Amino acid sequence: ACSADVLSNIAIFTDTPFLQKARENVLEALLLNHPLDCPICDQAGECDLQDQVKVFGSFYSRFYTTNKITVEDKYCGPLIKTIMTRCIMCTRCVRFGSEIAGVDLLGTLNRGGASEIGGYISKLFDSEISGNVIDLCPVGALTANTYAFKVRSWELRTIDSVDTLDNLGSNIYLNFKESEVMRVLPKVNEVLNENWISDKTRFSYDALSSQGRYQSIHSG
Repeated sequence: ACSADVLSNIAIFTDTPFLQKARENVLEALLLNHPLDCPICDQAGECDLQDQVKVFGSFYSRFYTTNKITVEDKYCGPLIKTIMTRCIMCTRCVRFGSEIAGVDLLGTLNRGGASEIGGYISKLFDSEISGNVIDLCPVGALTANTYAFKVRSWELRTIDSVDTLDNLGSNIYLNFKESEVMRVLPKVNEVLNENWISDKTRFSYDALSSQGRYQSIHSG
């Protein structure tokens, strides 16, 4: 479909039995080597792959493998946690680094079934907006280190807010549980911040609890 020429009076069908089967086949191939660690994955509940499987997936697989392909985790710095075995090779992080952040850190390595996302040199993702790859990743391959194993997505409540750490006034969402802020996410605003926020905005909430006065006061 991506390579089809757009012509006048062309008829496009997006919900036919043939297309449903094609989507099912693609998901079957993706899940063949995907780890079944949803119960411990921080992306669970917000995972695009889970959503696709629920809508288009099959109840059984025609294939079985005893040797799933595993990929070594990559180093992207202290803010981004990587579990690359979950990666489905969508290349969103690669395109973000190249086209938005201006950092050619990640790329597609190897060929065929051995393909993986990574870099030839292990180094820091040196960008002030590097954390946005966490939002772009459709699975749990790239998650926030500060958010790991703290809370499940369905336990969070959300409120709209505005970033006050710079003069831009980026629109943001605050995810909180009870009275503690657990996560800061970008809110789409095409005029101001589009759908990106800086790392300072994304991770500064940590100073409210585990790294700041809140912890000192409540620890005595």
